[in-house]
Amino acid sequence: MSKTYNVELLHQGKSISIQVPEDRTILSVADEAGLGLPSSCNAGVCTTCAAKITNGGKVEQDVMGVNLDLQAQGYALLCAAYPRSDLKIQTEQEDIVYQLQFGK
Repeated sequence: MSKTYNVELLHQGKSISIQVPEDRTILSVADEAGLGLPSSCNAGVCTTCAAKITNGGKVEQDVMGVNLDLQAQGYALLCAAYPRSDLKIQTEQEDIVYQLQFGK
């Protein structure tokens, strides 16, 4: 039996809490809940589902779309992010991640 974590999503001015098992991605559970979070490749390659962990929680992710430095700053791709603690996450960080990673 997998452990389940509380994930609070700050999305378009609203705070929405979902329960995410450790063996499911945050995006897959959010999609099932009908939240309509942005996503594209669903493979951890693009930055469409980029988000920022704002409470210091942890996720496990194997992604190419966010470099290790940005991951250390709390950025994650929700399509490939598995919770490892309760989390508070700001969604829709694609433009910021793209700018920080690739510059002008």
